[in-house]
Amino acid sequence: MTMRRRSNTAARPQGAPHMLAALLALATTACVGAPVEQTAQATQADNTATTQCAAADAEPTRLYRQLSLDLRGTAPTIAELEAVRSAGAVTPAMVDAMLNSEAFVEQSARWHADLLWPNLDGFLIQMGGLRMTRGGTNPEVNLDLLNTRTEEATCPTTGNGALTAASCCTPSNPTHPACCLTRHTSYDADDPACVAKSRALGAAFTIGQGNGDRSLRGGSGSTGCDDALEYPPPRVDASDTTWLHEADGRPYYLSPRSRTRRYYYDRDDVPIPYDDWTHCPNYCRTLVGTGVGGSFVAGDYRAKERVEAGRVIVGDHPAATCPTGYTEVVNTCDNALTGLNPDTSLRLRREGYRLLRPYWSEGHWTKVCAYEAQERTNSIYTGAMCNPAVRVDPSCGCGPNGLYCTPSQGRLSPLATRAERRIRQALNDEPLRIVASVIARDEDYYNAYTTRRSFITGPLSTLFREQSTRMMGLSITPPVEPAMLPRVPYEDESWHEYVRGPEHAGVLTTAAFLGRFPTWRARINRVRTALLCRPFEPPAGGLPAPDDACNREPNLAHRCGCQHCHSSIEPLSAYWGRWAERSSVYLDPTNYPSFDPNCAQCANTGQNCTARCRSFYVTSVADADGSRYAGTLFSALYRSTDEMNRMEQGPGALVSQAISTGEMQACTTNTLWRRLVGRPMNDEESRRVLPELVRTFEGSQHNYRALVRAIVTAPAYRRID
Repeated sequence: MTMRRRSNTAARPQGAPHMLAALLALATTACVGAPVEQTAQATQADNTATTQCAAADAEPTRLYRQLSLDLRGTAPTIAELEAVRSAGAVTPAMVDAMLNSEAFVEQSARWHADLLWPNLDGFLIQMGGLRMTRGGTNPEVNLDLLNTRTEEATCPTTGNGALTAASCCTPSNPTHPACCLTRHTSYDADDPACVAKSRALGAAFTIGQGNGDRSLRGGSGSTGCDDALEYPPPRVDASDTTWLHEADGRPYYLSPRSRTRRYYYDRDDVPIPYDDWTHCPNYCRTLVGTGVGGSFVAGDYRAKERVEAGRVIVGDHPAATCPTGYTEVVNTCDNALTGLNPDTSLRLRREGYRLLRPYWSEGHWTKVCAYEAQERTNSIYTGAMCNPAVRVDPSCGCGPNGLYCTPSQGRLSPLATRAERRIRQALNDEPLRIVASVIARDEDYYNAYTTRRSFITGPLSTLFREQSTRMMGLSITPPVEPAMLPRVPYEDESWHEYVRGPEHAGVLTTAAFLGRFPTWRARINRVRTALLCRPFEPPAGGLPAPDDACNREPNLAHRCGCQHCHSSIEPLSAYWGRWAERSSVYLDPTNYPSFDPNCAQCANTGQNCTARCRSFYVTSVADADGSRYAGTLFSALYRSTDEMNRMEQGPGALVSQAISTGEMQACTTNTLWRRLVGRPMNDEESRRVLPELVRTFEGSQHNYRALVRAIVTAPAYRRID
């Protein structure tokens, strides 16, 4: 007997294993539906051959199990199988109960993951741009440690155990870090013991800028602040006795090195490196440079040294000196960037930390280096928007609530942090939420590809409202003006409905679709393949020889060999012409006209060459086409009038056109048939069954449940061939 292979699997229901085995025994019988005598005769005729059985309907309990796996993604319960057995058939009410369940909505949404491939896991997405670690590890580990309690018999003095030993929390020591979880089941930000526990962990600082890291604090690599040195806020309350401060609240200290008054921040509230031998050390330089023309190179610099108990100790100290032939260089201890100066590795300027609760900290106090703790949005020095992903600026930190930085596993680590996973998962799930909402509300199925409706979580709300302008990797713009987005708390990972801008078209303009299919050609190829069932195929004769002159034709719709596909690809890809490639950025006609004279001037004269022109417009005149189309929006290149209209209409117009021809309905039906029946339609079914199913689908105003019901109640679904 040849059996259809089901696409879904599920765990065996619990309980009554013998009853379940009996109910599902048809899976092991020789022939389903055939008389016992006939089966016995067939078996006796040839005991060594595979038994050949005539096609037959699946026994009711088997059919119900098949329906449950397909429509709900789970095996049926014993009670459900007993009900089918008692009824002697799978009734229409049983099928409708499955179709009307939430499990069916979720299952049908998952089917669309196979069509839309919404997966951005391999794409670089850094919310806020700059990556933040705790000494080269994910600072989110602090949150785990703050929520962990150990039960040592004695109080350790080192290691993480020192933070959590319950025996250390005593009435005489009520603020000991161990009291944090002794008094509470989880971290309590209002308990001084929990704050003390936060202070005992390492501080978070930013990495990922290459030379930029060294430009800020100096050193030979990613150098953080001193996480044993606490900095006050830039201004302290007049009644605060914790810190020495001026009348205006500006905090200061007495320098261990000079014994003079020094400030933690300059007049603009930008942190200043701490003035002592460790945080701002002096160092040594040769008397004469060994570089070209007597210039100084990195090899001309070295650290000061001292000898204690016969051991050489490297670093600045009151007793340290420079070797013979070197002179001392006084460290400026200011905020001037070191850039690529040869003394960068020795000219350290380190500050202390501050306790903050950044957006990703789940309400926990977290140690953040004072430079990164700055909350201003624009540079004190240039007025430019603070964007640590683009430029190093001592006056720019991680911004309000730390929104400009993302926790990281390390500079080169491909592993995602919780903050990164939350964003990726929400972006991946958004198109499936749109599909699920259409099916759950029994709307026209094709609303999933045209609606402006979408859904947002706390992490997505934070990304769109606060972080998208400072992202690295995949460019993502808010689907509507940020002020019109729901303000959902970051910790809320439930879905909230909202309406996107008028340019949007269902799942086809979500960040997951636009990012996963990053070019205009890739987008139409996916739609043609998955939604229209007409994948592009190469010409039968192959491509011309590489040295053929026709290969120099820049317009692929006209190039020999290529035009077989591109004569269709190029006109159809125009529907996404207003959506930038390799991003989800919408190129609105007001700010991105199809021709920009300033960008043309950039191409022809080298003037007005902005990043916008170079990113979105033709600015190279290296060939004739470059000169002819200088200043043309890339997506408008070689476009006819009809194609330019398609650009302005957007992908929703493509869906409407495909519906009007019936092409999309036929493809939807074929795709769903293949999934549920487990095979493509044969020729006879394509001639007789397909038109009837399409009519049923259209008669229901493209109700997805109605189409599924029509397929699972068709003879082919319940037959075992």
